[in-house]
Amino acid sequence: MKITQAVLVLMATATVTMGAAAIGVVDMEKLVKVHPRTASDRAVLETYVEDFEVEREERVKALKALSETFESLRASAEDLSLSEKAVQEKRQMAQVKFDEMRQAERELREIAAQRQKELTSQELRMRTRVIADIKAVVERVAGDKSLDLVLDAGSVGAAGYSAVVYADKAMDITDAVLAELLKGTDND
Repeated sequence: MKITQAVLVLMATATVTMGAAAIGVVDMEKLVKVHPRTASDRAVLETYVEDFEVEREERVKALKALSETFESLRASAEDLSLSEKAVQEKRQMAQVKFDEMRQAERELREIAAQRQKELTSQELRMRTRVIADIKAVVERVAGDKSLDLVLDAGSVGAAGYSAVVYADKAMDITDAVLAELLKGTDND
């Protein structure tokens, strides 16, 4: 809300001091979705998640095997036909398996947290790169159209609504930006 008010004050000040400001709007959400890198970035992230799922499943299987071994050893330690020494050995072996099982659980949680952190970081880097590409094209298009200010009309802010309530269709440069973005991929 305060940011919206600040933008409106800035626009009003600019209008008073230098006449009518030329303003354009874009739909950043649409531009991000159709950006040429978005689909390939999404595929990379999905592959990363799939690879982790395979690794996680393998670790879960190993953990299940440890758990079964532990349960078997624990149950065998209850066998009344065993000598006290054999019962102690079984209990010690069960304790070792129990410790291994807890360590494997801890490692699984740590790896999951690490992979999530890596995934979030990679997603942020990819999104930042896409946004930078879009901003550069918006700047070029805005310069070509002699615009003083370009606002994002597509995104919903923290307050639950867009900062741009209304914009004439003539102010929307989303299609021009999109054409430039796509033209840039044709040259690659």
